[in-house]
Amino acid sequence: MYKHLLLMTCAIGALGISAGMAQAATAADSASSTDQGATNVTEITVTAEKREQSLQKVPVAVSVFTGAQRDTIGINTVQDVTNFAPGFTYDPGNVHAYIRGVGRQSVNVTDDQRVANYEDEFYVYSPYGLDKSSLFLSSEQIERGPQNVGGRNAAAGSIDMLSVRPTDEPYAEFRGTIGNFGTHVIEGAISGEIAPGLDVRIAGFDKNQDFGYYRNLAGGPSEGNTIHEWYVEGQADWKPNDKFELWTRTFFETWQGYGDAGSRTGFANGSWDETNLTDANSYVGGGLFINPNYGYAALVGGNPAAAAGRNPADPVVTNVTLLNPAVRNNPSMNGGPTAPFAAPITRSVSLNNYDDFNYIATYHFDNFDVKYNGGVQGYDYHLNYDGGDTDVASFTLAALPGVTPLTINPLINSNYEEDDWWTSHDLSFQSTTDSPLQWTAGGFFFYQHYNQPYDVSDPLQPQLAAPAGAAPNPHHDILYLDYQFNVLSAAGYGQMSYKINDKWKITGNLRYTYDDKTGTEAARYIVFSSATLDLPAAALLPTLPAAVAGLPASLVFGSNMPALDITGSQTCLSGTPNTLASPNACNGNLLGKGVTSKGVITPSGYAFRNLGIQSNAVTGGAGIEFQPTEDIFTYFRYGRGYEAPSFNAGQVLANPAVGQEDLNSYEIGYKQSFGKNLLVDGAIFYYDYEGLQLPISVTNGGVTQSQFINVPKAESYGLELEVYWTPVKDLSVTASYSYDKTSILTGCSGTVTPAGVFTQSANALCLIDTNDPDAVQPGANPFPGQNPAATRAQSVKGDPLPDAPQNKVAIAVSYTWHFDPGSLTFNVTGAWRDVQDGTVFNRFYDNAPSWGDLDLRAIWKGQNDKYEIIGFVKNVTNALQYDVGSGGIGEVGNATSTTNAAKGLFEQNLTDLAPPRTYGVEFRYKFF
Repeated sequence: MYKHLLLMTCAIGALGISAGMAQAATAADSASSTDQGATNVTEITVTAEKREQSLQKVPVAVSVFTGAQRDTIGINTVQDVTNFAPGFTYDPGNVHAYIRGVGRQSVNVTDDQRVANYEDEFYVYSPYGLDKSSLFLSSEQIERGPQNVGGRNAAAGSIDMLSVRPTDEPYAEFRGTIGNFGTHVIEGAISGEIAPGLDVRIAGFDKNQDFGYYRNLAGGPSEGNTIHEWYVEGQADWKPNDKFELWTRTFFETWQGYGDAGSRTGFANGSWDETNLTDANSYVGGGLFINPNYGYAALVGGNPAAAAGRNPADPVVTNVTLLNPAVRNNPSMNGGPTAPFAAPITRSVSLNNYDDFNYIATYHFDNFDVKYNGGVQGYDYHLNYDGGDTDVASFTLAALPGVTPLTINPLINSNYEEDDWWTSHDLSFQSTTDSPLQWTAGGFFFYQHYNQPYDVSDPLQPQLAAPAGAAPNPHHDILYLDYQFNVLSAAGYGQMSYKINDKWKITGNLRYTYDDKTGTEAARYIVFSSATLDLPAAALLPTLPAAVAGLPASLVFGSNMPALDITGSQTCLSGTPNTLASPNACNGNLLGKGVTSKGVITPSGYAFRNLGIQSNAVTGGAGIEFQPTEDIFTYFRYGRGYEAPSFNAGQVLANPAVGQEDLNSYEIGYKQSFGKNLLVDGAIFYYDYEGLQLPISVTNGGVTQSQFINVPKAESYGLELEVYWTPVKDLSVTASYSYDKTSILTGCSGTVTPAGVFTQSANALCLIDTNDPDAVQPGANPFPGQNPAATRAQSVKGDPLPDAPQNKVAIAVSYTWHFDPGSLTFNVTGAWRDVQDGTVFNRFYDNAPSWGDLDLRAIWKGQNDKYEIIGFVKNVTNALQYDVGSGGIGEVGNATSTTNAAKGLFEQNLTDLAPPRTYGVEFRYKFF
């Protein structure tokens, strides 16, 4: 792989500079300083528009967190950053960032991040590295609004993570942390000059948490942030003369265990479905395979209430084997930040080959600088988990006399992989004179390749190996989805500003972007559920005697009951017009948008076809700055954002491509400093949001599938406020507040026949909630006139965008006492976040409740800055806290009775929980 990357680097060396060229630091800030007297808030500088400016004078809504600030306040997780950055939320399970309601909504990699993330000006996939300590990051910046000067498209904004750089003087530091849940972390760094003009730095960490937040009652290990992660980086900073600078970095990282992205981060707080053979929507593989918890309806070893509530049309369960006989219902029902669970397969995640090499080369001409940055980064991610939490190991269905009964082994195994690498290159030219006219111009190139296979299988169910009349299925797959893509993005950009006088300045920028995405997709669906087991036996074998022809197939065939391959009815194939449960019918003879070849079934049984789409856009912006006094700075800014079309890839469905997004941003900012120790930043904004790329669920033959659509119109508007105050040397106050009102503006319209059949109008937005398909739950808004006993489309007009809390506030107060042996700093941090919706339906089962947080932190710092001892307690009240919105899990029954699928909703998927109460002690020592 790296051979090809090096060749590509040479071929495109004439392009590139990353939009995240932000370098924030205070005048006296260092990697390990926690002395609040060293931080003068008005001295914080940013280069959000590629020029170093005081935070007070930059015409962008931007939050800056220096190493000293983070150490004192205790900002050491991504959630800590989101608490203090207005309008910013982050989903750690999917590594998605959202700013002002704009963010990536799908895990499908063809769907680009709306927030551009940069590590030392190099574009990276996610802001995952925001949790690195101040030993590694000198500052973090969150810039809100479209960013068009360099880098990738950034309709929502950008996040810049800046490394602690090599030092001229010898420097070495060690840090160690121990905490509850078996947490132990070691970090270290060493730096210095090894030759004239050449500084190097080597740093690394090893993080471990031995015990998880959640206890597995089915016998497996605890889960929730249990992890072993290690990281090593090396940097070199070479300045051979006053004209040329070269900085390079490389790192190697890996983690594994039951924690981090994709791991268990919460629980489902409702009753298990124990009375229906198939639960189409509550677990991976639902609708394709038997409900794991149906075993509780067994006559022997089951739950008598569940057996009595069983649907008489479903097969009789004769006996069941439980992993833990004491667990007969969902142990998470009672909730709590450390709620137990039952899972037969440990949810494990790993990240391997997470490697990076990036660089920045700068040449200073007399009147302008030329800067080139580029690099390559990649990773191999793997997630393995059970399809649905259960305590049932196996159960047996009744059969006719002389027929071997069918045994169900419901331990479904789900595997998700993401193999990804990319290279980006940016070349910029920037004026450096004192002229009123300043300019920047450059070009950017990005290339990415990724593979994302996903399969759901049951290795212990032998019938899956040979589906009737279809190609063999040696891996016992129930569901297999895969796609491989290449992405190319190239852009040219420029910006000019003119300072009319000491008070007025105008700025304009322009960007052209070209995007090309090409790839392949493959899918296979194998059904072994009530859809086949409940069929009359004659449906599978017409020649059966009349006495058994009408009996359920599972009763007649027992262990010889075949699995069926339904790939042809679930996918778009050449020459086969299939009607899908989606707004448009699928006709394989026609190539829809983004489809470059007809779908075919390969000899191995997979539906396969090619995809590809190209797009381009002209974006940009303009602004005007007004500075009436030295201490007051105001600005108006307009920006145009764009995101390329994406695919619902991997399922071979109708209409896989979804159109581009466009965003018009209007922002007014006000910044004022009062003396040197108080800074107030405020902004009001309005977003005109067109074409939001939204993944929704549809049902096709009882199987839940995802589909992408464009939401024609949405909006986001609000107010943001940040305050940095050091009234005296030893007292520091940091506070932020954001109000963000988001709404979908497009409604549902159409016609209804006398029989209640609904036809949607063109350009309307009418959606089916698969958790409440009849639209009867509280909060539903069905279009009037539809049959209330059938699936009903509903309007989501006025509902908020996902993961956009309307209100968010945080405040931290620190005070330092000085003694002869050293100093003691005490910090109290409080935060509160409003309700967050996890979908566009704004229903009680999709909303994460509001929550509050209280953190305490004490820092003892010895004389001469040699050592520090830090004690901390986070989430003091052990409150339930949610990183992003929730998601409902519809069920068609509960522990005691059968319920109609459209009216049975018994679980709320309370995932993306922040950690419960954690505490520990950190020790730092500087050798020199």
